[in-house]
Amino acid sequence: MSAGVYTYTVTGTAPCPNQSATVTVTINTPPDPGTPGNITLCSTDAAASLFAQLGGTPDAGGAWSGPSPVVGGMINPATMLAGVYTYTVNGTAPCPNESATVTVTINTPPIPGTPGVITLCSTDAAASLFAQLGSAPQAGGAWSGPSPVVGGMINPATMLAGVYTYTVNGTAPCPNQSATVTVTINTPPDPGTPGNITLCSTDAAASLFAQLGGAPQAGGAWSGPSPVVGGMINPATMSAGVYTYTVTGTAPCPNQSATVTVTINTPPDPGTPGVITLCSTDAAASLFAQLGGAPQAGGAWVDQVLSLAA
Repeated sequence: MSAGVYTYTVTGTAPCPNQSATVTVTINTPPDPGTPGNITLCSTDAAASLFAQLGGTPDAGGAWSGPSPVVGGMINPATMLAGVYTYTVNGTAPCPNESATVTVTINTPPIPGTPGVITLCSTDAAASLFAQLGSAPQAGGAWSGPSPVVGGMINPATMLAGVYTYTVNGTAPCPNQSATVTVTINTPPDPGTPGNITLCSTDAAASLFAQLGGAPQAGGAWSGPSPVVGGMINPATMSAGVYTYTVTGTAPCPNQSATVTVTINTPPDPGTPGVITLCSTDAAASLFAQLGGAPQAGGAWVDQVLSLAA
């Protein structure tokens, strides 16, 4: 039926006239809250309109209720709870109130941790990149960097230094998140390989550094039985023995050393010149006994006059 005024008439018995009464009909329409909707947000997203998620043509002016108080029809994922939010539009009696819902899902962004750093020596064992991340990084991410990463490990013997990135995939609409580990790889110092030298105590000073094998780095320090000045061994004033050359490593690489074994021989002592005058009838006399000083035994005699004559 249509709204309006309806007249009811009863026929009178003559001479009584007909008599009428009216009924005024008002027809109200129920409110339209729209149709259910849903929205998925990241907890870092900006506030969004709940009203805009309703389907159909919802009437304005309704009220929202749900897990969190709703202000201005907005859902703020940073401060409000996920769940079912209900939009209710009041009906004009006798039409009841009508409601529709918006189901809100709020996802949290992934946590890749905070940036870290690690310094290794190229001779160190492989180390965990994941363990260098700060905070509480989520497992299950992927590494990328200057070298392929296997098992989340950095092997300084085979991989390059640089910035390695750990990425954890986000659940839509949360984006992926990343954190980095900066890797420095130092090389151990090279002191060369062991050497040796044999000198006479009357020889000039010689370079210890020159006795080392390989390609020793300059700038190291010497230690040994005698103090070493300028990397030289002076056989006249220094002791024989093992001299150690140490090159300081850049942390965490340790210092490295190589040795030079020095042997110092003393020259033989034939004594000092002597003279003897004999009579041709004298008995044989010892030439050795005529030498001055403390001549070593075991030498050989040569007649210089005969040698010159020859």
